[in-house]
Amino acid sequence: MVREGGVVTATAASAATGVRATTTATAAATAVTVARAAVAAWALLAFAPAQAGPAGADGEYFLHQVEPGDTLFWVAQRYTGRADVWRELKALNRVADPYRLPIGTQVRIPLARIPVTVASARVVSVVGQADANGAALRPGMRVDEAAWLQTGTDGLVTFELPDGTRVAIPANTRLQVKRLRVFAGTGLGDTVMQVDRGGIESRVAPGGTGVGRFEIRTPMMVTGVRGTRYAVDAGQPDDAGRRASRSAVLEGTVAVRARRAKRMVTAGHGVAVGSAGDAAVYTLLAAPTLSAVPAEPIYASQAEVGWQPVKGAIGYLVRVTRDPERTEAVFAATVTPAAAALTGLPDGPAYLEVRAIDRNRIPGNAAIAPLTVRLNPPAPYTVEPAPRSTVHGTVAELQWAAVDGAAEYRFEIASDADFGTLAAHGNTREAGTQQTLAPGNWWWRVRSIDAKGQAGPWSAPVAFRLLPPAPGVSVVEDNGGALRVRWGAAQQPEAFAPLAYRVQLADEPGFARPLQDQRIESDTAALPRPPAGVYYVRVARIERDGSESPFSAPQRIEVHEHLRDGTGAPIGTASGSVRRGG
Repeated sequence: MVREGGVVTATAASAATGVRATTTATAAATAVTVARAAVAAWALLAFAPAQAGPAGADGEYFLHQVEPGDTLFWVAQRYTGRADVWRELKALNRVADPYRLPIGTQVRIPLARIPVTVASARVVSVVGQADANGAALRPGMRVDEAAWLQTGTDGLVTFELPDGTRVAIPANTRLQVKRLRVFAGTGLGDTVMQVDRGGIESRVAPGGTGVGRFEIRTPMMVTGVRGTRYAVDAGQPDDAGRRASRSAVLEGTVAVRARRAKRMVTAGHGVAVGSAGDAAVYTLLAAPTLSAVPAEPIYASQAEVGWQPVKGAIGYLVRVTRDPERTEAVFAATVTPAAAALTGLPDGPAYLEVRAIDRNRIPGNAAIAPLTVRLNPPAPYTVEPAPRSTVHGTVAELQWAAVDGAAEYRFEIASDADFGTLAAHGNTREAGTQQTLAPGNWWWRVRSIDAKGQAGPWSAPVAFRLLPPAPGVSVVEDNGGALRVRWGAAQQPEAFAPLAYRVQLADEPGFARPLQDQRIESDTAALPRPPAGVYYVRVARIERDGSESPFSAPQRIEVHEHLRDGTGAPIGTASGSVRRGG
């Protein structure tokens, strides 16, 4: 009889419930083959659940779970390519009637009897440092049998096997692809990986075609898949050289073989294998309750997330993936508090996954939340005003670099770095804008908007100070010995009043060689009277931090000779000796 008591996994739903074996010996093989082909085609078109048939491997045997219509002849032909192997399978499995196999039982087939072809895996994603046989990995590269893969402290790699199985390798992992083949005629995978250091997470045969052999070996245990998603940690030796390996099963069933124990581990459970070879099964910790996860789009490559602490947790495994199946990790970290700072987030949809780690260092059930990251169109590069700069005038002129793909820009100016109170804002198609502002301390930022109206991230806030411009200057008196000049000191808050003024007099408008250059702490100055001629005068503010404003526009003046009396005193008035011009 057929060995019973096999594991029926979540993928064990039959897609052939209406198929029955023909009892006439001469027609059996033909009828079942035709029926099988028809059902397989229907299953593909209807996107039915995985076949129950291929059910993974157990040691040196491949397991086929019997479905309605299966005969031992068909099983032998499908997996070995030879119908006459049925006799060997009959003896091995103690089958009473090769035409009537009890549904749900398992037929063992020696792996050595199944022909295979050499295969390769495709690298799907790479983050950080990762290599194969010493060569840096890149998406699209192929990984062959016997390759050694290694990730650095920031390395994350995902590769895909021919049957669609995805294998995710975390940081600080070293493993060898011991076997990478495909069962000839079925497309089922035949994969064995040896993890020497670090861990691995797999999502096996997601396409619903069933499982061939998929084994992960560590120094302490061997795990075999029955159609599942699970993680393995090879563990690290302690100071005494003791080592423990662990596995957590998220979907389906895993067979674990250790030196002194063998366990079937179902979804929601984990197993720890100690240095003595004993295996203990534990219930996975509950998924954390995510309490601080951004619901709105994240306009940055980093974000803060948080969750409710889980009783019994000694830490948390946090991952972010770019695909909803959660196989292409872009961020991974183990943290102790119930919070994490995510970094390196890519543009587009992403998926947060958090698991509580128990005292056996087995990660528990996953809490999952979608994230939306918008990094495009990118933030413009801000030009003016520069950070912590001072602008003199009544108008702030904002300038930024144009961004490819930006249809327009949105700018904001506020009196606080959080932009809670806006003084000016708007949209423009230009790479700049001018805004009238009162003297004060301001922050500004800008973002790009694409042709569809989707905005990208804001630029970093830029702090600047706007102060009044230098006042206009005029000559108010010429007494023959000095020119008295004055400028208007505008009413302004004490915090923005200048410390002093700088006054210059020159005989040419470029002020290359000023004739007079004085620091004055009031709004008037007496300059020594120069000889008759054309001169220019200007003034600048000296701020409290020692910086200076731009000079005012030069004021042109004409100085004339005075008529003097017998004592040498000038005769006439100021208005007759000085002429002011533009």
